[in-house]
Amino acid sequence: MSRRTQENLIAVAFLIVFIGVIVLCLDYGVRARKVPLPVAIFGLTLIAIQIIWQNLRSAGDLQVDLFEVLTQRKHQEGVSGKTAGEPVAAESAPNAQRPSWRREALAFGIVGVMLTLFLLLGPIPAIFLFTGGYFLLSRHYSWRRGLVYTVVFTATVYLLFVVALEIQLYHGILEPLVERFR
Repeated sequence: MSRRTQENLIAVAFLIVFIGVIVLCLDYGVRARKVPLPVAIFGLTLIAIQIIWQNLRSAGDLQVDLFEVLTQRKHQEGVSGKTAGEPVAAESAPNAQRPSWRREALAFGIVGVMLTLFLLLGPIPAIFLFTGGYFLLSRHYSWRRGLVYTVVFTATVYLLFVVALEIQLYHGILEPLVERFR
């Protein structure tokens, strides 16, 4: 079975799941379907776009190294002595693919910090602090641009969930302490 066929089967499975969620949501009341129905429609739209995109492009265009995309770096080892069309040496690939225990611990630490912020402060302050902290510490953007993106992202989440969907958000464990100082 080709890679494209496998990707199409997975995409169709997700398509069926999203259609099932939409059908099930129609039996719920108006307030009960405020979250799952928009999420399912958005997911259905993205999966449909993905199916169209991956079937209209050549197989060579779809070969993407996710590590290069996420880090915005080119894999430089083994490329200097070769032409651009030749593959990178097989010896360097296993070391580049295997994350070290430090990277795994860092990933678990990041998730732990996010969950702790959610638990203590609630989602809106947690999103603001986590996103701003990530942009500041990773130096992915300058501090001004990171602050702008952080504010826009936090405002978008707030407008979507609190204003548009009218969901009461969790205020965190420290909310009584904050109320005490008001």
